[in-house]
Amino acid sequence: MKKRYNPDTRQRFPDDFKERCKKLGERDYPLIININGPFWQLREWCGFENLCILMIEKEAFVREMIDFWAEFVSKVMGRILENVQVDAIWISEDMAYKEHSMISPEMVRKFLLPVWKRWASEARGNGCPIIDMDSDGYIGELIPIWIEAGINCCDPVEVAAGNDIVEYRKIYGRKMAYQGGIDKRAIARGGKTMEEEVMRVVPPLLE
Repeated sequence: MKKRYNPDTRQRFPDDFKERCKKLGERDYPLIININGPFWQLREWCGFENLCILMIEKEAFVREMIDFWAEFVSKVMGRILENVQVDAIWISEDMAYKEHSMISPEMVRKFLLPVWKRWASEARGNGCPIIDMDSDGYIGELIPIWIEAGINCCDPVEVAAGNDIVEYRKIYGRKMAYQGGIDKRAIARGGKTMEEEVMRVVPPLLE
């Protein structure tokens, strides 16, 4: 596995990488790097149930995998950030069910928080202003941990899972921004139902 995740493999970046970065410096659109977070990536490797068991029974092995992934992403991302100004880093985790996080906030802090902090710090150190966390499900118990990590935007903020960005704005102020937060079921119905949902969310936030 480790041989296949060598950040210095010659073929990982094109021969004209620096030229591409120079051209991107002249763009008139946002440039976003999307990376798998540690929880997402370890699920890819181990499977969800297996990973949860490993977190209890083989903590050292889980930490080894997380540290390895954190280092790999940092090196690959770092090479990009050194050569072109990026507008946002988008971290995919998808780590919540309809009512709770898939793992406890305590385990989130133990295993994941240090990695998020590292990536956010490295991105900001290279001038990237937005660190965005992607997770479905109910994220109310995760938002304060994300803020602590230096993450300042999240999505899609599913209304069907009990999320309310109007309430979150009251609680967290401008420490967290949101993409989404409109009930997709109302959008699907359209018409008056959609209009009422938009007016439920937008005017209070504008005020």
